[in-house]
Amino acid sequence: MSRDLRMLGRQIRHEFAVLRGTPIVIILAVGFPLLFFALISAFVGNETLDERSGVRVAQFLAPAFASFGIVMATFSFLGVGLAEARARGVVKRQNGTPLPRWVMLGGRMGAAMLLGLASTVLVLGVGAVFYDIQILGRTLLAALVTIVTASLAFSALGIAVAALASTPQVAQALTNGLVIPLAFVSDIFNFGGSAMPSWLSNIGWAFPLKHLVNALGDAFNPFLAGSGFAWGHLAVIAGWGVAGAVAAGWLLRASRETAARRSGAVGRAPAGDRSPRRNARPSAWALVLDQVRHTAAGLVREFEAVFFSVAFPILLVVLIPATSGGGGAVLDNGLALPTFLAGTMAIYGAAVTGFVSIAEGIADERGSGALTRTHGTPLPRWALLTGRVVGAVVVSLVTVAGCYLAAAVVHGAPFPVAWPAILFVVVLAAICFAALGLAVVSLVRSAQSVIGISLGFLLPLSFLSDVFIVGVQYPAALEAVSWVFPLRHATASITEAALLPTLVGGLDPGHLGMLVLWTLVALLVVAWRFAWEGTKARARLRPVG
Repeated sequence: MSRDLRMLGRQIRHEFAVLRGTPIVIILAVGFPLLFFALISAFVGNETLDERSGVRVAQFLAPAFASFGIVMATFSFLGVGLAEARARGVVKRQNGTPLPRWVMLGGRMGAAMLLGLASTVLVLGVGAVFYDIQILGRTLLAALVTIVTASLAFSALGIAVAALASTPQVAQALTNGLVIPLAFVSDIFNFGGSAMPSWLSNIGWAFPLKHLVNALGDAFNPFLAGSGFAWGHLAVIAGWGVAGAVAAGWLLRASRETAARRSGAVGRAPAGDRSPRRNARPSAWALVLDQVRHTAAGLVREFEAVFFSVAFPILLVVLIPATSGGGGAVLDNGLALPTFLAGTMAIYGAAVTGFVSIAEGIADERGSGALTRTHGTPLPRWALLTGRVVGAVVVSLVTVAGCYLAAAVVHGAPFPVAWPAILFVVVLAAICFAALGLAVVSLVRSAQSVIGISLGFLLPLSFLSDVFIVGVQYPAALEAVSWVFPLRHATASITEAALLPTLVGGLDPGHLGMLVLWTLVALLVVAWRFAWEGTKARARLRPVG
């Protein structure tokens, strides 16, 4: 038994070292819960709720965002990481070693639990030091039991998703596609719970995330007496964990049997391409159009990219008004909340498409050597990059159409009169974000670093730029920072366009000018630093002497 435990401990250390060496995991599972906690605290205000005890608002915000970190570390990253390991053949190779399967899975679960615990300690520690959060000694055991129980439960569910998903991209879309919408109905990003329709609240209670948020919140609630154990919430979480473990065991066993049957099949070599070949050099516009088709087809094949660039913004247009008092809510500027969100989510979709998805695709192609091979073809650099930018514009137009259609169909919001101005803003913003994404690729060689930088900038700026939260007055320094970057100007422009009483005109040239300026700066960086090959390829091509 002691030998097995030592083996499990070594596997946990190994998997945790892998997680620590992955920037995107650290950013999303550790950095973002802390950042969201700080931003929401600035939005809500850390007012004193009880003068005698000194309890502040942040006392009830910190457990919610600590719960978000736990779920991201266990359910999301464990599921995606295991799916990637299966796709790369790592799990298959491990099956041929003396390492027991339970140790392999236990190592991943233990590492995910440590990551979630680190995220929780960071959020609560920062809350205690800077936001006067009270750590209650009498409920520490309850908090620890809640964290461990939730980590095991969400890890089991993450393994089940990894076994169910056909590719890592599908696993990532499934995990994040479940966690983020559920966060809005699980008392994490929603602070007007009384305004939430009962059917949405019931959806939240049907899943374990809301029970985790409330169980951990009870453990840090100084107004509640007792040891802090929320046995009802813990029972629901444990029940989901058992169901996840049973499903994961059955799915993994079924996938092994399917793989064993397929391994005995002999594939037939594909026939050669006998299609007639054209010897004429294609025109420049034909090359650009081919790159546009390539970009659109690549995004369609990437389920994750389609979800976060198109489906996720549309989903938030449906969800946020429903959790914020209904589709009839009207903002101070006279714009209906669904119409406002349709515009800002369209801009967010354009930013994800250009700044994240297009940049990640180029970085991956460069890392795999595909761009290096393309460099030896008649495809010039300008045609390659122009095609990718135009492809980002096409996808962004699909997103804006879906967002306004969702606002109209679900919430009855009218289409804005100045739709040409809206389309103009979306096209300009899509070009700007795609150019900035290419600039990041030009300056950063690692595909993982490209993803970390793009998401590390985009998500915090989304909170500062009226994308997810409406009408926030942040501290002056944060407000100033938000106006430096183009996302705030893009959301301001599309909001102005939705308010225009005529088809065209009326847009603020200052906002448009900032978008154009950022685009020109990004294009200069691309012209200066963009390279076809990655760092390893350049090292191989460098002459010796």
